[in-house]
Amino acid sequence: TDDKLGPDNPHWYFRLIGCGDMGENTADGSCDKGSSEWLFDELTFFQPRLGERRPFYMIEPKQQKGIHCRFGMKGVIAENHFDLSRNAIALLGGQRRYILAHPNQCNNMNLLPRGHPSARHSAVDWANPDLDNFPTFPKAHVNEIVMQPGDVLYLPTNWFHYIISLELNFQCNTRSGGERLYRKEINDCGF
Repeated sequence: TDDKLGPDNPHWYFRLIGCGDMGENTADGSCDKGSSEWLFDELTFFQPRLGERRPFYMIEPKQQKGIHCRFGMKGVIAENHFDLSRNAIALLGGQRRYILAHPNQCNNMNLLPRGHPSARHSAVDWANPDLDNFPTFPKAHVNEIVMQPGDVLYLPTNWFHYIISLELNFQCNTRSGGERLYRKEINDCGF
């Protein structure tokens, strides 16, 4: 219930990864290849295929980075950040609110610096922004969508996204390589 939301109350978030071809090639070697490969059987639209059978949103199937499924309760957020790869997100149940921004808004996002453990993420608490410390934040131009079950969102490389779980929900996504688009904007922010 809404009266149970807040940082001091218990909440949960569960993540499941199907490694696919990436296996032990993850940056930190953390992918548990073999434990969740059934995700590719259940979510066939995320299977990397070449030629005419290639999914339209998977630009580079050979660079597919596995399937990541996330299950969360109402109120769970993902802080504003950008990713270095293309992302196709399918909402399978519940609702999620996405606030999206073009990479040209980078200077208004007030990112934590390169080298910080949370680099690529905004330093601003979007739920309670400190406009004295982050005066450019209100200048950010953003778009908002609420994903419903069955919706798929294509998120290009380097686009900013802040996610709020509006109710109990689950989504799966896959990434397939990055591109050089918007590198100037991201480089201008120190990345």
